[in-house]
Amino acid sequence: MRRTRRVSLCLAAVLVLITAGTASAQNTIPIAEEQVLYEAIGEFNNSGPASQQYGYLSSITGLDNVFSSTTTKNETTALFTFVTNATTFQVVNHGPFRIVDRTGTTTIYLNNGPSDFSNPASFSQGMPIQVSNYRQQVILNTLTNTFVTVHTNTVTDVETFTLNGVAYRLGQLGKSFRTNYSGQANTPGAVPSGWFAGTSTGSKN
Repeated sequence: MRRTRRVSLCLAAVLVLITAGTASAQNTIPIAEEQVLYEAIGEFNNSGPASQQYGYLSSITGLDNVFSSTTTKNETTALFTFVTNATTFQVVNHGPFRIVDRTGTTTIYLNNGPSDFSNPASFSQGMPIQVSNYRQQVILNTLTNTFVTVHTNTVTDVETFTLNGVAYRLGQLGKSFRTNYSGQANTPGAVPSGWFAGTSTGSKN
C-alpha cells in the first residue's frame, strides 16, 4: 500500500508540473513574425557616446489594458516601462543627415509607479520582466532636428509576472523584434535630449 501511495503521489506531482507548464505556455505573450507587439512613448538623454532611452508601453498585443487608470493614460499610470542603455560606435554625416549606430541593452519593467519624465530613474523602479540585446540606427535631419530610427532587439531573459491574478511571460528567449521611432531632438545641451514614439513588430529569427 505504501508503494502504491508513493506511485500515486509521484503521478500527482507530474500532473501538477504538466498542468503548470501548460498554463505558463498559454499565458506567454508571444513574439510573432510581422505582428505588431508594442507601442512605445519616451524620451532620451545623450551624453557623449552614451544614450539612455526611457519611457512606457502604451499598448501590448495580448493585453487588454496597460494602464492602471481607464481615464488617465500616460507615464504616471503606465504598468509597463522600459529603459535602454546604449553606446554609440559609429557616426556618419551625409548632407543634412547624421547617421548614428548604437548597441546596448533594453529592459522592460512591470512598473510599480508612478513614473515621471523629470526623473528617468523612475522608469526602472519596477520588476524586470524582459531583457534584450539592442542595436539601433538613427537618421537625424540636422536642418529640422527630427529623426527616425530602426532598431532590433533579441530577447535574452524573460521573467514571469502577475497581472490581475494571472501569470504572464512577455516574449520568448531568442526571439527578436524590430522597432521604428519617430522623434524630435531638443536644443543641444537641453534636457531631455529629445522625444520619440514608435511601434515594435516581431522579426524573423
